[in-house]
Amino acid sequence: MKDLTKGNIYKTFILFAIPLILSSLLSQAYTTIDVIMAGKLLGDDALGATGAISPFSTFVNAVFWGYAMGVGVYLSHLFGAKEYSKIKQVVINNLTMYCVVLMAICALFVIFRYPIYDFLNVDPQIVEECNSYFVVITLGKVFIMFGTFCVFAFHAFGDSAFPLAMSSLSAVLNIVVSAACVVFLKTGIEGLAYGSVFAGMAVTVAYILKLRAVFMKMGIQGEKTPFSLEVIRNTVKYAIPTMIQQSVMYFGGLFLSPMVNSLGSAASASYTVTLRIHDLNANIYINSSRTLGNYVAQCYGAKKYHLLKKGVRVGLVQSAVLVLPVILVCSLFAPWVANVFYGEDANPVSVGYTVDFLRYFLPFLSVAMIANLFHNFFRGMGKMKALLTMTIAGAAIRILVSSLLIGPWGIYGYYVGWLMSWFFDAAAGAIMYFFGKWKKELPL
Repeated sequence: MKDLTKGNIYKTFILFAIPLILSSLLSQAYTTIDVIMAGKLLGDDALGATGAISPFSTFVNAVFWGYAMGVGVYLSHLFGAKEYSKIKQVVINNLTMYCVVLMAICALFVIFRYPIYDFLNVDPQIVEECNSYFVVITLGKVFIMFGTFCVFAFHAFGDSAFPLAMSSLSAVLNIVVSAACVVFLKTGIEGLAYGSVFAGMAVTVAYILKLRAVFMKMGIQGEKTPFSLEVIRNTVKYAIPTMIQQSVMYFGGLFLSPMVNSLGSAASASYTVTLRIHDLNANIYINSSRTLGNYVAQCYGAKKYHLLKKGVRVGLVQSAVLVLPVILVCSLFAPWVANVFYGEDANPVSVGYTVDFLRYFLPFLSVAMIANLFHNFFRGMGKMKALLTMTIAGAAIRILVSSLLIGPWGIYGYYVGWLMSWFFDAAAGAIMYFFGKWKKELPL
């Protein structure tokens, strides 16, 4: 556990951010390797099958990690104020409700999976492969998302090292089990899902044991924590707005997914690869900016308001230094980066779509980096109205522009809508940061 508001801010930020980024990249690594195995070992249909349902899975994940992110903000405020007894109540009560609701919803998704495929406009050629993967990964989602909840809790306590260790464990287990299932057991695409679920189960056990140790260190291990609606009500003021914000952010991808899938399996396969490369780059600045979010939340809880603006400046510099070189490499070496994901017999149309995204659209991810920095600032402050305003502006522009342009421009119309959403999101955040009323509410 660490108080992020003390000591040299540059050192504090980088030491907290590096494990955070590595943890996220490791999580992304095994997902990326799943995509590579699908493309190189199982073919374009398997690649398209994972991509066809990816926006739906990402949207569902966003709902739950949005809730967990909001809980993390509240926990950061409590940690800054050193209210340890409340911390245990918030963690246990919310984690229990979180898992029960998630299991119920995932059961419904499996029951109604074919209407979901119809809504997503999944190509009939890949429906069965899509189904094999979807059922396994959905039934095991509670283990995967349990770890996500705990990541935000530990970050609230100023601990990014243990989540890094868990991501390392998860990555190794996922890759080994997935490879064994696909290569040796010949399970096909569902073997990739077995690896993710098995890794999630192992990490869940480790987090439960670590939480017990953290409560013991706080001196609250013996305190009873019965289920309390009052605790849930106090938490949802933070969690529900963040859950809505994350849902809105990823709703555009879900809403537009049927349009992308209607462009054919080549577009679906390319989108799978494009999304993976986008996520690898985005996760660098997302997790760098989460350092700012946890820092701001602890400052707010400790009433150290004078540190907020400096935190934003340091956060911006850190994110830029960490992510811009990676974006540049991906853009300059686009054909090589794209071919990492495709087999020798891959559809050249799919490969071409991916190369064009890397060359002409990915560099503008730097704008999304700025938007995300403001997201984390307002989230850490608990200013959910500002956060929702930014996100809704970006999502609305994405849906509007992409819907208008996918018809005449195909997948490129989707990419243009994505790009425009970054600009509007960043602009809304900058306006509210520099001219917002939050400054008047605090004794800066």
